[in-house]
Amino acid sequence: MDSPVSDYAAFPPSSAASWPDFMAAAAQQDYLDAESGLARALQQGYSHWYVDGSLHGERPEDFPPERLETLLELMQQTGMRPIYHGNFKSPLGSDVPALATAALHYACREVDICSRLGGAPLIVHGGGVVEPRLVADVRQAGLHQLIANLRALVAYAAPRGVQIWLENLCNYTRFHPFYYICTTPDEIATVLEQVPGLHLFFDVSHAYVNGGDPVAMFRRFRPRIVGMSFSDNNQDRDAHLPLGAGNLPFGALVAAISAARWRGVVGFETRGGTLAESVKLLNGLRPPVGDQGGVE
Repeated sequence: MDSPVSDYAAFPPSSAASWPDFMAAAAQQDYLDAESGLARALQQGYSHWYVDGSLHGERPEDFPPERLETLLELMQQTGMRPIYHGNFKSPLGSDVPALATAALHYACREVDICSRLGGAPLIVHGGGVVEPRLVADVRQAGLHQLIANLRALVAYAAPRGVQIWLENLCNYTRFHPFYYICTTPDEIATVLEQVPGLHLFFDVSHAYVNGGDPVAMFRRFRPRIVGMSFSDNNQDRDAHLPLGAGNLPFGALVAAISAARWRGVVGFETRGGTLAESVKLLNGLRPPVGDQGGVE
């Protein structure tokens, strides 16, 4: 099945001619202010860049009309387009109703900024719970609250021309007392089943932490995956390594992507890597012997 098609597109940069077929767009996350991030991504040949809403100076209140106007002018001049990476600290999946309600209001303000930036998609996260005594019950309560909030957020965003992209978080089991919400395949499936209109922005590095299987997760969720985030790690933590510097099975993943005929946005959250290096590695991958990544 083909991937969902997003109308959010940019002018293809000259570097796009060398991209793998599955890359409709390439986005850079470099933890910079919006203006510097645009310039850095443009220099490396990306088509998109992340506005990082978790940073001081990059939150909804930090975008007055004059700054938005300047960004829109830069976008028109360069063809670059933003993806607003919402504040991952926002507890959309909190088990405390008042906190979850506040997080929804905050996310709606992020949607407003996305709308003013020409309909930039908003990446959101499930948030987490801290030091619960009844872990399973509290996580379930948080998941239910996340689903309610995402339904409301998708409904708020749609008439404003903004897509909501849910990013899966790491399933850490050793770094407590906190627990992320919406990390396991079953949790992700539950959310997608219950929130029509929601897209999955699949972070393969997050999926790989703690023994996860990003290839199996891609195959399971590909009809709802609008984009993917690429970086490498050694299964212990989300290290944001350049591709090939860890042991994530990118060869098998690329084979599965090709077999599924998926195409969409690929975000690169690699520290110390360049787009050219990532593209070279991806283009050099071949399906492993005995695994042609067939569609299941």
